[in-house]
Amino acid sequence: MAWSGLAILNALADGPKLTRQIAARLGKTREAARLCLESLRRKGLILSAEGMHQITDKGRQFLAEDREITSGPCGNAAPSRRALSLRQKAWRAMSIRDGFSLDDLLTMLCDGSEKEPERNLTRYLAALETAGYLLPLARRGEGGVKRWRLRRDRISGPEAPAFNTQTRRLTDCNTGQVFELGRIALEAGHVR
Repeated sequence: MAWSGLAILNALADGPKLTRQIAARLGKTREAARLCLESLRRKGLILSAEGMHQITDKGRQFLAEDREITSGPCGNAAPSRRALSLRQKAWRAMSIRDGFSLDDLLTMLCDGSEKEPERNLTRYLAALETAGYLLPLARRGEGGVKRWRLRRDRISGPEAPAFNTQTRRLTDCNTGQVFELGRIALEAGHVR
C-alpha cells in the first residue's frame, strides 16, 4: 500500500470528509484509507469521530510548509523498544530497589546470553542520570562502586525510558516526553 498522507491532508483542506469519500477520492479501499487516516490521527494531523475526519492546525501547518509525512517510525530518531530487553529488565529492577549499582544490575539480570551488557547498562544509567531519573547516592557500594536510586517522582509507568544512542535522545515511553541529552559523560564512576 502506498502512503497517502499528504494526499489525504490536501483532500481535507477544503472541509471534513467521511472515510468513504476520502477512499473514493484517492482510489483506495476503505480499509487502506482507514489505516492512513489512523496514522495521521496518531500524529495529531487530523481529528476523527464516527467516520468523519477533519484537518487540525498542525495538519494545515504541515501542508503550508510542504513537510514530508512518513507513515512509519522516524528512522534513527525513533526510540528503540523491545519487550524484555536488558534495559526493560533493569528499569523494573530499579523501580523496586532502594539503591543499586551497575554490578547489582548485572548480577541480577544477566545470564551470559546478552551482548556487551556492561556497556549497554553503563550507557543507559548515564542517560537516566543525565535526564534526572536517577539520583546518585552519597554512600558508595562495596569496592567504591557508584550507587543510584530511581527517583520515585520520575516513575511514570511500567515501560522503560528508551535511549537512542545514535541521536542521544531519551524518550519516556509512558508519557512521550523526550530528553535531548547531547554528549553524555561516561565517567569511570558509571562503570565501577
